Amino acid sequence: MVTRRRLLVAGAAFLAAPAVVRAGDVEAVDVLGNRIALAAPPRRIVLLDATDLYSIAALVPNPTELIVGWSSVARLDLGKSGVLPKLDIPEVGKLSADTVSVEGILALDPDLVVASAYMLPPDGGSKLAQHLQAAGIPVAWTSGHDLALPPDQSLTRAMAFWGAVLGQTARAEQVAELGLSRFDAVRTCAAVGPKPRVYMEIMSTFDDCCWAAGSAFWGDLFDMAGGTLLAGSDGWGGQLSEEGLISLEPEVYVATGGSFAPDRQPGIGPGLDPAKGREGLRRAASRAALKVSPAVLNGRVHGIWSGLISSPLLVPVLAECLGQWMHPENCADLAPAKTLNDLNHYFAHPLPGPLWLSLEDD
Repeated sequence: MVTRRRLLVAGAAFLAAPAVVRAGDVEAVDVLGNRIALAAPPRRIVLLDATDLYSIAALVPNPTELIVGWSSVARLDLGKSGVLPKLDIPEVGKLSADTVSVEGILALDPDLVVASAYMLPPDGGSKLAQHLQAAGIPVAWTSGHDLALPPDQSLTRAMAFWGAVLGQTARAEQVAELGLSRFDAVRTCAAVGPKPRVYMEIMSTFDDCCWAAGSAFWGDLFDMAGGTLLAGSDGWGGQLSEEGLISLEPEVYVATGGSFAPDRQPGIGPGLDPAKGREGLRRAASRAALKVSPAVLNGRVHGIWSGLISSPLLVPVLAECLGQWMHPENCADLAPAKTLNDLNHYFAHPLPGPLWLSLEDD
């Protein structure tokens, strides 16, 4: 196991790799190891994945003042929370890479573009990346889960990048240390005992089944939490047949939800009514492929706000939830609510709950 001290030192070394940098320059390294050199701290940032807002918000009090454009805004899923005021930030794309407008980005005259691998594949073949490079606009990648990085590395690398870019290295290390300490706690309590079979559904809807989390990113997280992931693929996820899921006999079921489509998925997220969220969770668990499973029959049915997987900062909260659900006796001392509260101290506008629910709480 890599200790959190070693991870933080490694993150610092990542940033301290040899390079020629003029006095006054800002230098950072993204999660892929690309070196980003800026003449000054950026003041006009375009986020191709709006969920990077969480990382920025943990480090500076007015993050939206630095963002001149963004895409995949719906993934923030904060519309019901009151966290974000009405913002006049231009959208340069929607929820997929093919919707991003290079003309829209160039018109905003950004000094930095930050992307996830999903919104801008980092294989060098993207015309968008080529246009931005030709225009002299630096591009960085910060989304670890799209790149199948372990949660620890995703957190430390993303926060080291933003800490360097925003001139908040010490604060970024504090945030990373908080998350790494919670990962350590989960590993410790979940290391003993059998590993229950878990069906983690990445796109929970009432009329479709059965989209299972894949081993990329999710495998490391469930290893940490002491569960056996019933993976849908080697990648981000894949669809299982109803008969296939029934035959796997999951012992724990974890659904995802949000405010995107409350009539089609469990309404679990910031500012939403937990009673209605439980109604949706109960409805999702009553589908044919799940209602006869050991998970449902034994009352091990849980749900999360999908936003918990969207930012490396929030994954430690999810890890503690999973640890408690996989090992309710050994991990009883985990406190995801406290961890969320500790993270909220870094945000000028805290995230309100509930961000997770269990039917056993009824």
